[in-house]
Amino acid sequence: MNGMLDGQRNELLTLFSPGDGGEIPPYLAGREKEKQFFQLAIYTLMERHQGHQNMIVYGPRGNGKTSLLEMLSEYTRSEYGNNIEVLWATPSEIRTPEKLEHWIKSEGRPATPVVQDIQGKAGAWILEGSANLKIQRPDGIKAAIRERCTANPVVLIVDEAHRLEKQTAEDLLNASQTVRREKFPFFLVLAGTPDLIGTLDQAESSFWDRGQVFPLGRLSLQESVEALIKPLDPFGIQIAKGLAEEVAAKAHCYPFFIQFWGKCLMEQLVDSGQMSIDRDVVMNAEPQVIARRNQMYAKRFSELNDRKLLNIAGEVARAFVSNDNKPIPVLKIFGLVGEMESIKTLESLGYIWQAPPDKGDTLSYEPGIPSLMGYIDKQTLGLSVPELTS
Repeated sequence: MNGMLDGQRNELLTLFSPGDGGEIPPYLAGREKEKQFFQLAIYTLMERHQGHQNMIVYGPRGNGKTSLLEMLSEYTRSEYGNNIEVLWATPSEIRTPEKLEHWIKSEGRPATPVVQDIQGKAGAWILEGSANLKIQRPDGIKAAIRERCTANPVVLIVDEAHRLEKQTAEDLLNASQTVRREKFPFFLVLAGTPDLIGTLDQAESSFWDRGQVFPLGRLSLQESVEALIKPLDPFGIQIAKGLAEEVAAKAHCYPFFIQFWGKCLMEQLVDSGQMSIDRDVVMNAEPQVIARRNQMYAKRFSELNDRKLLNIAGEVARAFVSNDNKPIPVLKIFGLVGEMESIKTLESLGYIWQAPPDKGDTLSYEPGIPSLMGYIDKQTLGLSVPELTS
């Protein structure tokens, strides 16, 4: 192995980030509209000291929602330091409106001696039942946000927001609208699977879609190529003409698979000592990619099995495979599946999702991952086990 590669071995092996979610890739390709909107919101908070409209990001698993928000959070902290607060919550931390209010007030702040003593003896949320601390919903959440925004502008990011309970989502949205109308510097970001839209629809906050809504799907081919090759530039690593496009196509422009392909390609370079990616490197990396993909798809198969949706999933898969995995009108999918509840479950699993409306005049579904359609199609052909029938 040449000396240059020896010195960079660990850097190359850890260059790409196909993790469990939230890892920031070495180059976050695409998502320009989302980046620009977030940065404009931060500008509004800092320069005008008033809130910006809510940001809502949704899409199937593995498309980089959390990674995008992590990157934007890091950008905000690096640019503005302690002059802005970026709070990050998950539904398990703010399950009820009372927990949400307490969380907003206390997150990142040292507890008072009384609170510390109670927490140490009986757990943090015993405070909710205390007569003199019990709050009135939803004014308590509004008051907590106002108080938090007094010192510095606040960005509140709720990841996995599709799991928010109805009342908590409703109170948070209402509070966000109120404090922003009052010119408090507060910016709310909600991110989740396509189920997030249903969660917000159920909340009695009909104005929620006045926020900026960003459906986050797969990257374009060019963006996928950039995600692969731009991280290689500092190392002087070249990729043979046309191979980057070929690898991106094999990954179906799915951000998670782009990162995994990158990881496997780097492992091949380190093993071979090469400083360029040729067809042999790609061919040697592909079996590892396929093995990891099939492991992931086997889990998706089990999820469909657990929900007794294998037969329906197989029919949907065959429809997409026969259509070259191009979008299929929603009415055709409705007719194929027949049960709206089953369609919602397929959406919640990221198996299919409604393509963003700006992709065409006809409302359509598209696969969460095109190659998953072929896998499920093959696995379900000829399957007629009664207990697996929906």
